[in-house]
Amino acid sequence: MKKIILLLLAVCTYSTSEAQVRNETTFGIRIGLNYSDLETDFFEDPDSRIAPEVLFFAEIPLGNTFSFVPEIGFSALGAKENSIDTPDGNTVDFKTNWLTAGFQAQVNITDWLYINAGPKFALNVSENDENDYYDTDLMGVGGLGFRITDGLSIDARYGYGFTNIFEGTNLETRGFEAENRFYQLTVSYRM
Repeated sequence: MKKIILLLLAVCTYSTSEAQVRNETTFGIRIGLNYSDLETDFFEDPDSRIAPEVLFFAEIPLGNTFSFVPEIGFSALGAKENSIDTPDGNTVDFKTNWLTAGFQAQVNITDWLYINAGPKFALNVSENDENDYYDTDLMGVGGLGFRITDGLSIDARYGYGFTNIFEGTNLETRGFEAENRFYQLTVSYRM
């Protein structure tokens, strides 16, 4: 067992040391799909929504293996259900569209494999009732990416919303909460 662990450690060390030195900032676009739902006790097992994700990013290398990746874009999240009317006269949408901005800390494990994680701030741009509910969300996002070529990558990520999107509604006063949860599969092109 010790020999296997030492062999794996040696392979990982060699792969990391062989990673290309990336010293130029690159810009790109990431396009893909979100598979999202709401973590809520308001209704049981909401149907997941499949919707688009479009991001523009810059990859700023900070050494051989570490990069800082700011992102800005559009993300469609929520559940498949459209909306409900609450007793106070508001309509609460479960399908929501967000403008997002955040950054990822990216670690290049090899020339073709990297991991990333970081915060994302989101502003709800869906039609709503006098801007009195779930205007913003703070999320944590992390995942794994595969470089196919220098310019082309595939990313798989998971996102976790920390904000109660029922905030400011009658649903919140009745004790209900809902947070965004999503999986992403995107293709990135670096220019």
